[in-house]
Amino acid sequence: MALHTFSIDDALAALPGFPELRGRRTRLRGPRESDADALFAVFSDARVMRYWSRPPMTSRDEAAGLVAECHEQFEARTHLGWVITARDDDEAIGTCTLFHFDARNRRAEIGYALRADRWGQGLARDAVSRAIAWAIAHLGLHRIEADIDPRNDASRRLLHAIGFRTEGLMRERWIVGGDIADSEVLGLLAQDWRDG
Repeated sequence: MALHTFSIDDALAALPGFPELRGRRTRLRGPRESDADALFAVFSDARVMRYWSRPPMTSRDEAAGLVAECHEQFEARTHLGWVITARDDDEAIGTCTLFHFDARNRRAEIGYALRADRWGQGLARDAVSRAIAWAIAHLGLHRIEADIDPRNDASRRLLHAIGFRTEGLMRERWIVGGDIADSEVLGLLAQDWRDG
């Protein structure tokens, strides 16, 4: 299969700022210092963090640090860490991140989190779908990967619904707060993408 010579590095370098993406129900925008309280509410919630590779945040300073880190990583063009909002509201209710860009293989990883009181409304699927559609169209990604805790059925359903396939299991990959967890690896090829 022939692959075009689209340069992910050039496309990332050409971005003047965080691209703002609008879905049917969500908006993805760059993080702001004023998002720290809302992001702390997301990442300090044990329900949200149950299947993450780090424990819940314990101070607002960690959320402020996350915002600063998102900007530093964007400047270095190593991550695109968007804040998720509802389409017609500006309050941060989660994050969606593209990271581990591999320009030679036209590959990246995706991660996401959503405030628990917004679960079950299709918002995470809408946000993840927008990020993937943008990454395929504007960065020329051929493959996107995700890893989830295999106990996270909701995340698996979301990813499978938009075309990801489970490709394997990495045993005892994470130790978070004394809990050892496996990692389920999923992959999406651009030709398998199903817009959410």
